[in-house]
Parts: sequence; C-alpha cells; structure tokens
Amino acid sequence: MESKPSKEQVRKWLKKWKFPRRHIEKLEFMHGPSLEMAEKHVARVLSGDLLCILCGHRGPGKTQMAAFWGQSVATDMKRARYYKCHDLLCKIREQFDNDRHRSDLAREELEMSKRCHFLVLDEWSELAGTEWEKRTLTNLLDHRYDEKLSTVIITNHSPSEAIVAVGESIWNRAEETGGILLCDWQSYRKHKNEIQ
Repeated sequence: MESKPSKEQVRKWLKKWKFPRRHIEKLEFMHGPSLEMAEKHVARVLSGDLLCILCGHRGPGKTQMAAFWGQSVATDMKRARYYKCHDLLCKIREQFDNDRHRSDLAREELEMSKRCHFLVLDEWSELAGTEWEKRTLTNLLDHRYDEKLSTVIITNHSPSEAIVAVGESIWNRAEETGGILLCDWQSYRKHKNEIQ
C-alpha cells in the first residue's frame, strides 16, 4: 500500500497543476463558511462523477474551496488541474499553432484536462460567450461527464445567471451530478488584516 504524500509533495503538485499560489499558501488558514462547505463536499469530489457550479459574489472563498479539494485529491494520490477559463481556451487554440512543439504541448495539456480526476474551471463569468467557447467547453465537459470525473465551475454569476451562462447541455449534466453550490456569505477580502 502506498503511503500518503507529504504536505510538501502535495504543495508541489498543486503548483504543477496551476492552482494559484495565493490559495495554496492560505490552505492551512482556511476557516468559516468556505471551509465548512469544502469539507462537506470533499467526499463527492474524491468519489468522482461530479459536475457542480460554485457561484456567488467575489470574495467568499470559491477558489479557496477548489484549492482545498485539489489538496484532498492530491493527498488521495489522484491528479487535478486548475484553469482560468480564458487561459484554457487560449491553450486549446495553441493546438493549431505553426510551432509543432507548442501545438504538441497544447494537445498534451488538453488531454490532461480531459483525464485528470479533478478539474477546476475558474472565472467562467469572464467568458465572452461566443459559440466557439460554448462548443469547446461543452465538448470538454461532456468527455469528463462520460468518464465520471469531478469538475467544478467557478463563476461570479447568480444561480439563475450561471445556468444560462454555462448553457443547457452543461447545466443538464450538472443538475444530475452536482448542481449549484451558492457561496452567499460575506467576502473574506473585506477583512484585509485577517487571514482566510
């Protein structure tokens, strides 16, 4: 039986998987509603077959919750990946770059986003909403749904706006496997001298 990875190894993996440094560093200081909700849903993230949408105003710890789940996934010896949606879409476009090395790296990145146990797509509310964006992200999430892998979408939309923003296909799958988690408590960012 494999031993659990050390705290240092988990942090290295989270950095490699592109989780934000700020949120990795705050993991041991998490408290309040974001920690409570993260702990409540960690078993679902680990078991797979989850597509859920974290929504609410800026600052209540949505990305911090995703980092907590990423840490849990790493501790469970599974892989995770974090993207801001726009960055992922730019990476997908690089598949068609004239530079073969760059396009190969982009294809590898996309394959990892399809196969990793836990995928976080942050800043969904910043997308332009083009047909290409919708089709591309729907295709990616459809692959993950088929393989029963855990995916979390993070957006600043209200629940009703989030349903419209992700589109009918993605919402239909989310409604079956996870739905919406509303983060409606006070922003942690308003307490500048208090560590989350």
